[in-house]
Amino acid sequence: MSRDARIRSRADLQDYLDQFNGRNYDAQIAYYAPDVLYKVGTAVCDSPQKIKDFYADFHQYSKEFVRIADFALDGDTCACIMPSRFEPFRTYEKHGLSFQAGTVVEFVSFIFYTLKEGKIWRIKVARYPGPVTDFA
Repeated sequence: MSRDARIRSRADLQDYLDQFNGRNYDAQIAYYAPDVLYKVGTAVCDSPQKIKDFYADFHQYSKEFVRIADFALDGDTCACIMPSRFEPFRTYEKHGLSFQAGTVVEFVSFIFYTLKEGKIWRIKVARYPGPVTDFA
């Protein structure tokens, strides 16, 4: 099935996250503009392939699941509140990030996506200091 991988609604963002959660990296990165920019830890991912490579490696160390708690879309700006759960089965210490095997980590991020023709072009993330249960 051919998909028009663009963010125009909450359902589109959910599909993008479903691809991420399912480790369907090629379907996930179809949502990115060719010149996407995403910084995670000290890693700078400036192409869809680099984002794919980052997560394909990271997921060799940890299970990860993200979900939408809240969503807003206004023109070329998509924002969401995203609770995340990490279940590291191997210790990961790369790119300024540290996840210890056997220690489950949960946190909430505020994500702002700048879109270019519906494709994710820029990704900016801020961490919420309170508990995940604030967004049950």
